[in-house]
Amino acid sequence: MFGASLLLGALGFASAVFVLVRLFESWRVTSAPASHVVSVFGQQLSYPAANAGAVVVTVLAGLGLLMTGAGAWGLARELLADRRFRRTLAARSPVALHGAWLIDDDRAQAFCAGLLRPRVYFSTGAQELLDAPALAAVLAHERHHAVRHDPLRLACGRVLAAGLFFIPAMRRLVQRQHALAEISADEAAVLTAGGDRAALASAMLSFSQASSRVGVGLYSERIDYLLGERPQWRFPVVLCLSAVAALSLLIALALLLARTAAGTATLAPPFLSGQPCVAVLALIPATAGLAGLAYARGRRTQLVAPVQE
Repeated sequence: MFGASLLLGALGFASAVFVLVRLFESWRVTSAPASHVVSVFGQQLSYPAANAGAVVVTVLAGLGLLMTGAGAWGLARELLADRRFRRTLAARSPVALHGAWLIDDDRAQAFCAGLLRPRVYFSTGAQELLDAPALAAVLAHERHHAVRHDPLRLACGRVLAAGLFFIPAMRRLVQRQHALAEISADEAAVLTAGGDRAALASAMLSFSQASSRVGVGLYSERIDYLLGERPQWRFPVVLCLSAVAALSLLIALALLLARTAAGTATLAPPFLSGQPCVAVLALIPATAGLAGLAYARGRRTQLVAPVQE
């Protein structure tokens, strides 16, 4: 799942770069005075002239810029969140215990944190709540996350899903990756306990009862596994193929239309500058898309109450 997400992310980045290159090839921008001008309040302002192909390529390039910007914003958000969280943990002066780090917190918690150097943490509340076998199973579960660098893997998936925001399948792939990571960690914990599922099941039940969130961290596949059933899942071929098809269509449109696309523009004063960047032409649809995306997320925040961690 992680490899599929990376491949789709690489294809998305390549498509964004490709359409931007086609934008530069389709448009001819000079600082010389243009024949297409309009008079606004006595000011002679130039405007671009283009055929349909150049217009579509510009829109696609705007989408490419929007994809790049959304991915960069998602990456920055992940890095800042990781930095803030690590500082919060350091302020609690964690103590090394049982091969993990104990933090002073009355809430029952156990987690793996850190993108580049993942560590396992558990709280004093969890230490008091769980018996020795259950606590050992929980720590084995979290150590598996640390060994596989699951925080980094899931963060990469979220960044790629943010960049490919127009492909809903990406978010479902990230959710599926998270579920599989939990099942894999459960299996490692059970194997560490010699095949005994009771300790891990007891810990999960205790955490669920102590948490204010209903069914926290519980997937149906995890419950099935603890009941002795072998996890059944199929690789989401349809989701991956739909994502590949959407990105391939983006590249194909840019490739076909760029053959006949032709546009000319001048951004000489007083419009902008004498040596403009043609990417400015793509900023118009990209800005409009960002504004629409921000509005949609704001609406979702208002309609859906936040869930406490």
